[in-house]
Amino acid sequence: MPDPITLAALGALALSEGVKFLYAQAGEVLRQRRERRAEAVELPGELFERPPATPLRVDLERAGELEPELRQLRQSLSEYGQGVDEIDPSDGSTLELVDALRRTLESIYGQPIVFKGESAPGTAIDLTGEASVKVVRGYVAAVRARAVRSGTVKGTVRADSVEQGGQAVGLDVGEIG
Repeated sequence: MPDPITLAALGALALSEGVKFLYAQAGEVLRQRRERRAEAVELPGELFERPPATPLRVDLERAGELEPELRQLRQSLSEYGQGVDEIDPSDGSTLELVDALRRTLESIYGQPIVFKGESAPGTAIDLTGEASVKVVRGYVAAVRARAVRSGTVKGTVRADSVEQGGQAVGLDVGEIG
């Protein structure tokens, strides 16, 4: 699965347009569930990677199970979804909401939704981070990530000295796998 961190790599315009699409899709899912009929949805090729071979189709039962989360996420992103505010790609808490909405929709559609410029699900990451400093007085990490789901990650820190209370970390990961 792509991570909120990968959303930050998207341009502000692409991210804003993607959020508008996800917001609209959440509304469509709710409408289709209310009307008890699932309609096919095409992902816009200008915003998303390799549209699926088959159009997305709402799983009405799954939509019912996830309706409270879907409504809450849609409401939380309404200012961005309606184009009132422009999303800031460096705003981590908003990116987490966008990613949660995307993952909820993926669960309802049963297919991944990947923005252009993001790593596709299952794509292995090969990341090497290096930090070289003279003195560490606080905290330094070569690589810091909340989750690594696949691939190879290597972090190396070189420091001439680490003062009392300082931390030099090669790899700081909150979750692996």
